[in-house]
Amino acid sequence: MEKAADLLLGNPVLLLIAVIAAVMVLFSCLRNMFRLALFAAALFVLYIAYLSLTGGDAPAAVREIQETIAASFSHVSTMIKSFFDLLKSR
Repeated sequence: MEKAADLLLGNPVLLLIAVIAAVMVLFSCLRNMFRLALFAAALFVLYIAYLSLTGGDAPAAVREIQETIAASFSHVSTMIKSFFDLLKSR
C-alpha cells in the first residue's frame, strides 16, 4: 500500500490521472444516487395521489413515512459514528 502511495506521490502525471478517475467515480455515484432519490420522490407522489383518490389518510401516511425516515437516519448516523470511533481507536 505504501508503494502505491509513493508511486502516485512521486509521479504527478499518475497522481493527476488517479484524481481524475476518483472524481469521475464520485460523480457517477452521486448521479446514480440522485436518480434513485428522484425515483423515490416520484413513487411517493404517486402513493399520496393513490391515497387521495381511494380515500386513504394521506397526512397520517406522510407522518409515518417521516418517522421511518428520521429513525433510519438516526440509525445510520449512529452506525457511522461507531465506525469512525472504531477507526480512531486503531
